[in-house]
Amino acid sequence: MDTLKPGPLSGINVLDFTWVLAGPHATKTLADMGANVIKVDRYKDGANERLQPLRVEKDGVVQSSYHLHVNRGKKSICVNLKHPMGLKIIHELLKVSDIVIENFAPGVMERLKLDYESVRKIKPDIIYCSISAFGHWGPNSNKPGYDVIAQAASGWTGRSDPPIMAPMSIGDTTASMHACTAMLAALFHHMRTGQGQNIDIALVDCLFTLHEHAFPWYWTGEAVGKPVTMPPTGQKSPTTAPYGIYNGKNGQIAIASMTPSRWPRLVDLMGPKCRWMKEDPRFAEYSNRCTLANAPSVHEAIDEWVMSQDSVEEAERKLEEIDIPCSRVKSLVELATVDPQIGEREMRPTVHQPFLGPVRMYGSPLKFSETPSAIRGYAPFVGEHNKEVLSSMLNYTHETIEKLYQDNVIYHAPEVERLPEELKNSG
Repeated sequence: MDTLKPGPLSGINVLDFTWVLAGPHATKTLADMGANVIKVDRYKDGANERLQPLRVEKDGVVQSSYHLHVNRGKKSICVNLKHPMGLKIIHELLKVSDIVIENFAPGVMERLKLDYESVRKIKPDIIYCSISAFGHWGPNSNKPGYDVIAQAASGWTGRSDPPIMAPMSIGDTTASMHACTAMLAALFHHMRTGQGQNIDIALVDCLFTLHEHAFPWYWTGEAVGKPVTMPPTGQKSPTTAPYGIYNGKNGQIAIASMTPSRWPRLVDLMGPKCRWMKEDPRFAEYSNRCTLANAPSVHEAIDEWVMSQDSVEEAERKLEEIDIPCSRVKSLVELATVDPQIGEREMRPTVHQPFLGPVRMYGSPLKFSETPSAIRGYAPFVGEHNKEVLSSMLNYTHETIEKLYQDNVIYHAPEVERLPEELKNSG
C-alpha cells in the first residue's frame, strides 16, 4: 500500500459523520480514491459499524468484519461533541475540509448545529452531502428508515415474486454510489466556480430510478391511454427470454441471450424437439419472443434442456462453446477463495489488520490506469488518529492534545496504546 501512486482524490479532505453502511460505503470509496477521510467516531464506543456482526476476538481486541470492510483507509478521531471544546475542534476541522458527509435521520445534525446552513457559516464553500431513507423534504422525510424500508417504499420489494428482501443492502450501496457521483460533480463545479453546495440523497429515490421496465412501461402506456402494469419477477424475466436463472441437476445457471444472431444457435443446441422455434413467428423474432405471452414458453424449453444435462458445469461449457452469455450461480465460498475472475481483477486482496493478521477484503471496482483506486490502509481503531489529525491539520501542540484527553474532550481505545509495537512486529 505504501508504494501506491496517489489516487485521483489526493489532497481532498473529507469530514465523515457517517454510520452503518450508506455513508461509510461512500466515504470508503472516496478513501480508496485517495481522499483524506477523517471519520468522527462516536465518543468512547465508536460508530455503529464496530458493533455489527461478525465480531471476532484475537490478541485481546474485538473487531467487526463490517467495520473492517467499510472503514479501511480512513482516519479515526473520537471527539466529545457534547463538550464545547469538542465542537470547537469540529469547527476548526470544517475550515480545512472540502466535503462533509453524514447519513443520520433528518434533524440530527441540525440539533448538533452541524447541518448545512450552520456549516456553511463556518466554511462558505463547503460541499455538504446528506444521505437518508426518504430525503430531507417530502411527506415521509421525518420517517425513520433503513435499507429494507427503502426497498419496500421504492417498489423494489414489490417487484419480486414472491416479495422478498434483497440479500444485501441494495438501497444503502446504491445511494452511496449516487452520493459519490454527486460529490465528485460538486467538486468539479467548485473547481470552476469556487461555489459549495448542499447534496440531498434519498435511498428511496435512488432505488426508484433503478426500475428498468416497470415504471417506463406504465408511464409510456399511460401516454397513449393504456398504462401497462408489468408483472413481478421471480427466477426469470416475465418479458425477456431467455433471461433468468434456470435449474439443473446440481445447481442453477444464469442464461441471457438478447442478440438475434445467437437465438438459432441456442435452439440448435437444445436439440431436434426445439428446432421448430427457429421458424415459429412467436419465437423466431426477438420482439415477439420477448413478450408476456411468449417468454414463458422459452423459459420452459430452456429449463428442460438445462435439467437434461449431467450438471450445470456441462451446460455452461456447451453454452460457452456457442457464445451464449451464461454463468453458473456461484457459491460464496468459491468466490471468496478460488474464483479466478475475482482473483485476477484484484477483488479480494489481502490486507494486514492489526491484532488480527492477514484479512482478505473487497478490492476497489474502480480501475484507473494512472491514479489507482485501492485499499490505502487498514480499518482504524477508535480515536487512533486523534494526535495525527489535531497536530498535522490544526497545528495543536502535544501539550494541548494531552489537556484535551484530561478534560474528556477526546478519547482513544486501549488498543491504540499497543499499536506501535503491533505494527512494528507485523513488519
